[in-house]
Amino acid sequence: MGQKTIFQAAMLAAIVAFVCAILLGFVFTAPEPGMTLQSSMNVGSVADFVRPTNTYPDLALRFFAADTLFVLSYVMVFVGLHASVVDRARTFAAFGLGAGILAGAFDAIENAFFITYALSARNGIPVTEPNLPLIYIVANLKWMSAFATLAAFGLVWPRDTRMGWVISILMLLFPLVGALGVAAPGLIAVRGLFFFVGMPLFAWHFYQRMKTGNG
Repeated sequence: MGQKTIFQAAMLAAIVAFVCAILLGFVFTAPEPGMTLQSSMNVGSVADFVRPTNTYPDLALRFFAADTLFVLSYVMVFVGLHASVVDRARTFAAFGLGAGILAGAFDAIENAFFITYALSARNGIPVTEPNLPLIYIVANLKWMSAFATLAAFGLVWPRDTRMGWVISILMLLFPLVGALGVAAPGLIAVRGLFFFVGMPLFAWHFYQRMKTGNG
């Protein structure tokens, strides 16, 4: 019953994370071409960095409300991934979950900066001196932790079914593309696609584990 509860909760978390990813990618978007509400991965001038939150603070707050729920949800998904592999490779499972929690912590810290800036602008105090490059460093550490998480889970993932192979390969591609993105920044935008594909697959996996108890 305990395992069933874990997989049921992880399935719901994966569904919520997927919905949040859709909101972040297609609903709460900046109204100006080329602008992003989360500018921590686009290294540029201070003016370009603060413009989204200073110009559209209410939209930014809606964006980061969804992103906050996304962070909480994907950490719960990592708990489900841990439960899926802990009997196969306890050390890798513990490492993956620890790195996942760290990724969520860095993500929450990153969001806290933007939420604070948007609230400040909403109250008539536009930000002129953001904490750069600290925010860029925190964002980078968030992604690196996420890469380590899925690399650990992907390496020991059960591959006794076709779906198992698909999920494992997807998880291992994520850190590979992420590492290549360091040398080729154009690949950074591809990172988000893994969540659109991965979360429904994780939800299906958790559903199967919940119903059958098989990996």
